[in-house]
Amino acid sequence: MIKVKYYYSEDGLSKGFSLKGHSGFAEHGSDIVCSAVTSNSIAVINSLDRLQKVEFEKIVADEGHIECLVKDECLEKSQLLLMHLQLAIDEIKKEYPENIKIYKK
Repeated sequence: MIKVKYYYSEDGLSKGFSLKGHSGFAEHGSDIVCSAVTSNSIAVINSLDRLQKVEFEKIVADEGHIECLVKDECLEKSQLLLMHLQLAIDEIKKEYPENIKIYKK
């Protein structure tokens, strides 16, 4: 199961996310759920970096773990992309509810 955590600022703005684990939908290398979640999250991180030029508190991209936290001073310009990721993962979860667990902090 992929465990998704969304992080928020004290003001309720989206601050970032953490993804851990594998969905278990199919064997490694053929898992469409892991592929969808991973490709969406990496695309958002790349867009935050290259298009929005935000600065990050933390970025992790290891096997089975992706994490992204935006610096507080960049939160306003990060909202559209971070909310886009949440919507994308919510849609994937609707199709594969047993493979994704979402937590909000």
